[in-house]
Amino acid sequence: MLTVKILISIAEIFASFSVGALSRGLGYIGEKELNSLSRLIIDILFPMTIFASITSNFKPEQAADLWILPLLGFGLMGFGYLAGFLFRLGLRRKNRERTVSFHHFCAVNNYVFLPLIVITNLWGQELIPLLFVMNIGSTIGVWTVGLLPFSSGDWKQALKNIITPCQGAIILALIFVFLGIPVPAPVMKILKNIGSCSVPMMMIVIGAAIYGARRAMFSARQDVIYLIIVRLLIIPGMCIGILKLLPLPIDVYRVVYVVALMPVAASAAVFTRRFDGDPDFAGQAIVSTTLASAVTIPFMMLFI
Repeated sequence: MLTVKILISIAEIFASFSVGALSRGLGYIGEKELNSLSRLIIDILFPMTIFASITSNFKPEQAADLWILPLLGFGLMGFGYLAGFLFRLGLRRKNRERTVSFHHFCAVNNYVFLPLIVITNLWGQELIPLLFVMNIGSTIGVWTVGLLPFSSGDWKQALKNIITPCQGAIILALIFVFLGIPVPAPVMKILKNIGSCSVPMMMIVIGAAIYGARRAMFSARQDVIYLIIVRLLIIPGMCIGILKLLPLPIDVYRVVYVVALMPVAASAAVFTRRFDGDPDFAGQAIVSTTLASAVTIPFMMLFI
């Protein structure tokens, strides 16, 4: 049953991609539009979603009991980032764009959509609030360590990448939460309504980007196979080994365990385009690791 649920969720992802691919094929979206839409999603729509999500799902009184979840969400990405320094040495092609993109893939995985499917299928809705609280740390991780690979050791560029509208939205949301500042209902409604466009638009842009890179889709087979092994087996295995040593509550352990197993985030296509990575390699990484996760996630769940 778990495998069937995962296959259905993967089919939903690729169905969304197909809208973008069709738009690109019919000429509605070109290369110039892809770059503009990527900036729109990352600099405007995502910040709205982040602010609304944090202010809606996190309460100050939860901090004493659930503080470990955001820390673990950030920790997974931090560990992937550090591991990426070692594993990127195994790439067959080591040009700057592919190397920094691979390093980003090691750090940032699909920490929202697929975990939601797996956790709901295994334990129902009971653990979903824990996933949302963990996502606060994951979101901070994406916009800090997740962007560091694109700086290529240039700390001025790293700071420039980290100081983004999304990072500002995180800080502002936490200020509102801990100071108890209420967000007016009309403002929250606007943020949620407009911000909710971010994920569908991101899926369309990713589909269009994958379509544009279709001729190069299988041009990096060896590096893609290597990425599948690293992102879906080695890094999760190392994270799970550490998790088993920590005195975590069982529900927290289950949520973090599942998130650790996830494939490359679909947002990688947008990030690599926005921060001068390798969008073609990102398209291959998203497709291949998402498909492979239909096998690796059920397998790794045997060891929970």
